[in-house]
Amino acid sequence: MEFSDKELEVIAGAKKKIKTATLFRVLLIVVMLCGITVMATGVVVAEYIVYLAFGAVLLAIGLPQFGPGPKYEELLNILDNKANAQRSKT
Repeated sequence: MEFSDKELEVIAGAKKKIKTATLFRVLLIVVMLCGITVMATGVVVAEYIVYLAFGAVLLAIGLPQFGPGPKYEELLNILDNKANAQRSKT
């Protein structure tokens, strides 16, 4: 499959976005482990940590769709167009 320059830019943007999301997820895990430690020592009430942890999980799952850069749907459209073009050639 050959990609146009615009498609390659979208793919490069997606790679950058995934690297950022991965770094954020690692930092989020560290923060959550610190929160668990603080909760276990009794410094913070467990209820608040549970609510924050639930929000953190939702944020980590949706992170690649937030912010600037290509969305999943754009990448899927590129691949779908390439697949359809390849099918029509055969």
